[in-house]
Amino acid sequence: MNAKGFFFFKFSSKEGMMQVIQEGPWMIRTIPIILNVWSPNVSLTKEDLKKVPVWVKLHDVPLAGFTESGLSAIASKIGRPMMLDSYTSTMCVEAWGRPNFARAMVEVSATNDLKESVKVGTPNLENSNVTMDVVWVEYDWKPPRCSCCKVFGHKDNQCPKVVQVEPVKSVQVDDDGYTKVVNKKHGNKNIDKQQ
Repeated sequence: MNAKGFFFFKFSSKEGMMQVIQEGPWMIRTIPIILNVWSPNVSLTKEDLKKVPVWVKLHDVPLAGFTESGLSAIASKIGRPMMLDSYTSTMCVEAWGRPNFARAMVEVSATNDLKESVKVGTPNLENSNVTMDVVWVEYDWKPPRCSCCKVFGHKDNQCPKVVQVEPVKSVQVDDDGYTKVVNKKHGNKNIDKQQ
């Protein structure tokens, strides 16, 4: 790893390298790593990311939605469904061991806010009614997102496009020659200083 946070991996063959790049996404502690082929003439800069894969836990999934297609439909309200974890997939196929959440990898877009919940409709088999349920979304990791740039990688308060304006301080001098500083960041107290 270099000082800018780039990791370098050496492969014994080009085929092995291409296999690793194509079989992603790869995660380290639930945080995705972005892989690119390096060459000596490539500039090492971090690209603005508009889409990132993240693991989500779906809580309070209706029993009828606990299938691969049902969970995929629910995950599609968050982003682009990529895959279920192995435990959730096994539960969908074997129909046993349902915990209180399902886990899925979803590619989220920086153009939209990360959803905390989604509403799903479950058809009632006895009549033509639909039951509305709320599925709560928990993110294993939330990528830093800028709502101004619509990219992942930095937050609004670190945005290079937003000019940070310092508040103007009001200074008053009283009859005795004391300066009264107003809007100083010490709570609501005004601080008097002698000139």
